[in-house]
Order: sequence, then structure tokens, then C-alpha cells
Amino acid sequence: MKKSLLALAVLGAFAASAQAQTAVTIYGSFDGGIRHTTDVNAAGDNRTTVGSNGTYNSNRIGFRGVEDLGGGLKARFTLENGFNTGTGALNNTTNRLFERTAAVGFGGDFGFIDIGRQYTNAFLTVIQYDPFSFKYPAITGLSTPITDATAGTRYDNDVKYTGTFGPVTARAEYAFGEAAGSASRGSSASVSASYATGPLAIGGAFTRRNDRGATAAGAAGPDNDHFTVGGAYKLGPVRLTAGYSRDEQDAATGSTVENKNRNAWVGVGYAVSPAVELIGAYYDTKRTGVAAFVGDREFFILSATYALSKRTNFYAAADFAKLEGSLRVAAPQDRQRGISVGVNHLF
Repeated sequence: MKKSLLALAVLGAFAASAQAQTAVTIYGSFDGGIRHTTDVNAAGDNRTTVGSNGTYNSNRIGFRGVEDLGGGLKARFTLENGFNTGTGALNNTTNRLFERTAAVGFGGDFGFIDIGRQYTNAFLTVIQYDPFSFKYPAITGLSTPITDATAGTRYDNDVKYTGTFGPVTARAEYAFGEAAGSASRGSSASVSASYATGPLAIGGAFTRRNDRGATAAGAAGPDNDHFTVGGAYKLGPVRLTAGYSRDEQDAATGSTVENKNRNAWVGVGYAVSPAVELIGAYYDTKRTGVAAFVGDREFFILSATYALSKRTNFYAAADFAKLEGSLRVAAPQDRQRGISVGVNHLF
């Protein structure tokens, strides 16, 4: 009898321990797409590709965990890896295993504080009013160095506060530059706010990047200011989006010319049925500054998706870009067309 009671006590202790463990979720996205692009080099050649980091949706596998600490506090973490469809390789050339996200934090009703590699405040703000919510990321270019509309997609060594109070979400972050002898060199600081209720979503973010381009061992670089604002509104099956971003980099030493990168975009989405959605969008990028930086990019895209289920959909898109100056893919080519088709599965 004593042995039975002891066994029950041990099992009860294991059960209590299991309940206290972090609940971990495995999730991801696998995108298999084919893309045909014209005028990819100076000779005007075309190219058809299969291998990519995700044509419609970025490939990823992630681990997300949450633990209830009691007293209204919770601990959480996210580890997210990206990969290439065609080869199975990592989505980056620096061999970062968790290049997409590696952050841990804690919080409660007052908000959360997370530390590590994570999305920038500007990225998390713009996603609300990008026509595609950052689908076709490498094609539209909104979250890439082509436009720099998100002040960089992610920051290393980032400490971020996020608080949600009803329809309002406020964020503040500071990414350490970790430079020897300077607390600010290579660092970034940002604040953002967004409001979402019913059919309306609006937001804005401001980012200050100190000594942009500097490394921990390198010399100081020019400072950079980034600003974005925009919104989205739903009218039944129709979703309207519009946004703007401005990026200004201080003049280099010995110069009085600032490089400025301005982006504006609009989009219209129409849910034809619960399974079929059409989205059309226009993106415009204008660069001014030193001669080598000046350029212009006008980009049009029309997309159709068909949902086979809540997790799997077919997609097709056609796009056209008019390019000038530094934004040409390969001089002297100043036009580029693309067609993309594929399937995306979420898990």
C-alpha cells in the first residue's frame, strides 16, 4: 500500500512538472513556385527559376514557446529558420541557423520585452498596410534593400517593448551596435504606434540608425532617419491600402549631399469568393542624392490566389517594372516583366 501511494505521489509530481513546462508550437511555410523573368542581364536574357526562399510566402520553420510564470507574467521565445525550396539550403550565405528570428522575452498585461534578433518596428507597422502583407517579398521589394521601406527587415542585438491596449499597439526598440569604445556606433532606435479596429488599420514608425554601415571594428558612418505612415480599410469584400516611407541618410564626410529614398504605394484587394482573391498594387520608389544613388522604380503587380484549404493555396502573379538609374537590374535594360505560379502550404 505504501509503495502504491509512493508511486502515485511520484506520478503526480511528474504531472505537475509537465504542466509547468513551456508549451512549444512548431509552425512553418513551404512555398514551391516557378518564376519567369525577362531582361535579367545586360544582354536582355530571360530566366526561369524554381529554387527560391519563397516566391509567394517566405519559407520557414519555427519554434514558438510560452510559459505561464504565475501572477499574470509569461515567458516566451521564438526561433525561426529560413530555407531554399530548390536546394534545401539555408536562406542566407552567412550560415545563420535562425536567421529569421531568435528572441526570448517576458511580459504580462503591461506588455512584453523581447531580446534578440527580431523584426524591426517599421516592418511590423508596414505589414498592416502593404497590399500583400509582405507576400511576394522578393518581387515587390518593399521589405528588401531595393526600397528600404522598413528600415531593415530585422535587427540583431535588439531589445524591444511591445504593448497592446485595446485597438492600440505601441512599440519601442533599441538595437545595440556593440562597437568597442562607442555605445551608439552601429545602433538603431525606433518607436511605432498602430491602431486597428473594425475595418480600419493605421500606423506609423520612426527609426534612427546611427553610423549606418559602420561595423564594431570600423569607422563611423553617416546617420540615417527613416519614417513610414499608412493605412488600410475594408469595404465588404474590398480592401484598400496605401503607404509612404522616407529614408534620409546624412551626407558623407566632405559632401553636402544627402541620399534620400522615398516610397509610395497603393493597392486594391477583392475577395471574389471565400476561396478566390485578386490583388492589384502599384509601388513607386524614387532615389535622390549623389549621382551613383539616383534612380527610379515603378512597379505594377496583379495577383490571384485560390485557397484549397485554410493552409494550402495556389497563386499566380504577373508584374511589370520600369527602372531608371541605380535601380536598373542590369544596364542598359530599363524594363522587366515577370510571371510567377506556385503552391504555398502552411503548417
